[in-house]
Amino acid sequence: MVSIMGMLAVCVLVCAVMVQIKAAAVQDADVKKSEATSELVKRSEGCGINWSQINNRCFRYIPEAKTWAHAEKSCMSIGGNLASVHSIDEYHKIQELIKTTTHEYTKAWVGGSDAQESNVWLWSDGSSFHYTDWCSGQPNYFLVSQHCIQINYSSEKCWDNLGCNDHRTFVCVKKM
Repeated sequence: MVSIMGMLAVCVLVCAVMVQIKAAAVQDADVKKSEATSELVKRSEGCGINWSQINNRCFRYIPEAKTWAHAEKSCMSIGGNLASVHSIDEYHKIQELIKTTTHEYTKAWVGGSDAQESNVWLWSDGSSFHYTDWCSGQPNYFLVSQHCIQINYSSEKCWDNLGCNDHRTFVCVKKM
């Protein structure tokens, strides 16, 4: 009888320890989940999910190839415009955003266009057009209908003016 009572006491003790271990594991998992959620909220707080903060603006690479106008319309549908580029540092970060997704420097539309007047370049988001990174010999006007900017052109990964009806992936921008 003593041995059965002893075994029963040991079983109860082992069960109690197991319940405490399980409760601690659940609590630890809940804390980690909460921390992960908190970290995700921190990372996306200023820009939102699928957007990356670069220099106090939010950028998003869209890997679907569209015409320049359809790309601009797509950016507008998610609260932005095709990206404007204002410095070499910003351009390199945009290139890295593309490379992170595609594993290469894919040609992509940004929001520069001179469709309203030849050689008067404007950004679709209305910002000032001061910085450029044109490839040698660009923009060229041999073909009259090249009014939109693609980035990551040639081995130099610089800018080229291209016909707006060509299809490219694109980069959107929005304010934080």
